[in-house]
Parts: sequence; structure tokens; C-alpha cells
Amino acid sequence: MTKISKNTIATHAGLNPKDNHGIPNPPVYHTSTILKPNLDDYRNHRGQYDYGRLGTPTSEATEKAVAALYGCDDIVAVPSGLAAITTGVLAVVKSGDQALFPDSLYGSGRRFVENVLPRIGVEAVFYDPTASVSDLEGLTTKNTSLIYIETPGSLTFEMQDTKGIVDLAHAKGALVAADNTWGTALYYDVFGHGIDIVIEAGTKYISGHSDVSIGFVGGNGEVGKAIRNYAINIGLCVAPDDHYLALRGLRTMPLRMKQSEQNGLALARWIEEQPEVVGMLHPGLESHPQHHLWKRDFTGSCGLFSFILDAGIADAAVDAMVNNLKLFGIGASWGGFESLISEGQFKRSVSARPNGRVIRIYAGVEDTDDLLADIEQGFEQMRKA
Repeated sequence: MTKISKNTIATHAGLNPKDNHGIPNPPVYHTSTILKPNLDDYRNHRGQYDYGRLGTPTSEATEKAVAALYGCDDIVAVPSGLAAITTGVLAVVKSGDQALFPDSLYGSGRRFVENVLPRIGVEAVFYDPTASVSDLEGLTTKNTSLIYIETPGSLTFEMQDTKGIVDLAHAKGALVAADNTWGTALYYDVFGHGIDIVIEAGTKYISGHSDVSIGFVGGNGEVGKAIRNYAINIGLCVAPDDHYLALRGLRTMPLRMKQSEQNGLALARWIEEQPEVVGMLHPGLESHPQHHLWKRDFTGSCGLFSFILDAGIADAAVDAMVNNLKLFGIGASWGGFESLISEGQFKRSVSARPNGRVIRIYAGVEDTDDLLADIEQGFEQMRKA
């Protein structure tokens, strides 16, 4: 059979109806104990499964489906996107190593880097995500074992030069890990770009319905094995119902992402033209300073972006805009069916904060015109306040 698209892989991966009485979706196995027919089989770990925490047909279906989408050897499901970050990093660093992280790193990931890595003897260095590769090289040492990228950044959406960073890391004998929650396997080919470790919050687009906490992390060869072994050794596992919901969400992910992308671009283009807006942070727009990197590396954009309001706008006016929106919920996370809005809260140590108030929007799968009308009336509320 000729090579099939990722959209088709998302529809069919992880299914095994021939071994499941002809039923397309895999069964949900709720179990800890897995019985063996005799003591010799138990003693020698014969059989496909040994213990519920270590794997069942339910977890295997989800992990194999996501691995197929990424085209990699192994993907491990963990309880959250943050757990995917921590697992991917801790599986490959050791005491005495140095690891580099972008200053735009997802906030909970940054908390892990700042509070946990120093306790195990790993030097964590934050770098400007817009820095040149030569500047980044100046931060590396002979002990650099990992360069972590988040392209684009989850609040300020800086794009990173993946090719340059991968070339630098590999020349230094270091690995590259990428948080690919924004691009997903559909819009950003992590392993095709030479990256060693993929991290994705399946809570977002894979699950797609704001009702599951799950993360995915994996790689090829020895790196993939190291991640799998680390997850086993610290006892990570995901509940069977969450596996089932994530796998079900995966089936419609290509359709949802197309609508979310369309809505995000339409909203970003309208918002960018408003006089109160002093900056638009959407890599898919030509106005973005690293749009050329997005165009080179990505095949699409998702519905998450930010914009910057003039710093002189009063809190009450901003609140009036956000609080009067009808179709945008105020809350964390994204990637679900519903649109969201929030105010950027982030910490930086080596790169400049945006000069103004950062508002982050996630465009869900509602009708485009309805979202535009809602955001327009929200801006009117801000002007009246």
C-alpha cells in the first residue's frame, strides 16, 4: 500500500478488530492483576502482559496510535502534559549535566526546571528563544546533554530555529527535546526535523474535549527505550478510561484542528487591525518576526495565539472586554472544542517581557462568524468602559 496521510493514520491507528470480535474500538481493560496459567509462566514473564500498570490492550492501542502518527519507535502515555515534560527530561539527564531551556517555557515546566533539576545536580540554563544559534552555542559546555525547545512558545509564540539547534546539539553530543503540543504530529514533523524526544500534552488536541489529563513522550532507538524504562521505574501509568477517551479524540483531531486553525487565523487577522492592539503573536501571520521559520518547518497552525494590548488600557476596560464575551470561556488549558481566553502570566529571566498586556486566545471549533462577532462586541465593551 502506498504511504497514507497522517489524517488517515489518526483514523485507523491502534485498531485491531480481528482480535476483538470484530469490534473496531479497543476494549477498556480495568485491571491491576493479570493471571498466568501456571507458575512457570509467571516466573518467566510469559505472555504479552504482566501487570495492569505495565500495559494492557487499552494502553497499548493508544500508545501505538500516537507512535504511528509520529512515525517513531515508541510513545509512552503519562498522566499529564507536565508529566510528559518531566519524564522526557529526567529520562536522559543525570547529575553533573547541563540542560538548556527556552525562557518562554510553559510555566509549570519552568517550575519543574527551577525547583527539581538543581536538587539532582543538573545545571539548568534558560536562553532567549529568539537568540541566534551562535549565541546559544556560547551557553553550552562540555556537560551539555540536552537542549529543550518549545516552538512556538506557549504564551509569547516565538519560533525557534529547529535545524540550527538540532545541528548544534548533535555536534555537541547532546539530545534535543521538543514540546510539540502546539503543532502536534499533524503540523510539525518532529523526527523529520532531527529532534530526539517528542513531548505532547494529549490533554489538548489529541483528547480534544477538555475532559482528560494525559501526556505523551517518546523517541526512537535507545532514547525511546530510556524513556519507557524511566516511566516504568517511577511507576507512571494512565487510567484505562483516559486512554480510551484520548484514543477516541484522536479520530477527529484532523477535523477539529482544521476548524481551530481557520478560526484562529480569522480572529488574529481581525484583532491585529484594532487600534488598541500593539502586537500580534501568531506565527502563521506574515507580520510575525519569525514567520519564515514557521513557514519552513510547519504545515499548519493551531488555534492558540496571543495579542498585546496597549499598556495604558485600564484593568477595568480589559475586564469589561473579557467578562462580556459569550463564546470564550475564561480558563486554563486549550485544544478542546470550546474557545478560551486568558491573560498571560509568565516569568522571564533572560529575555524581554512584551511591552503591554498579553491576552491569549484559543479558538475552538465554533462557527467562525460567531466568534468574530463575539470578539468584536467584546472590544466595543472595552471601549465603552
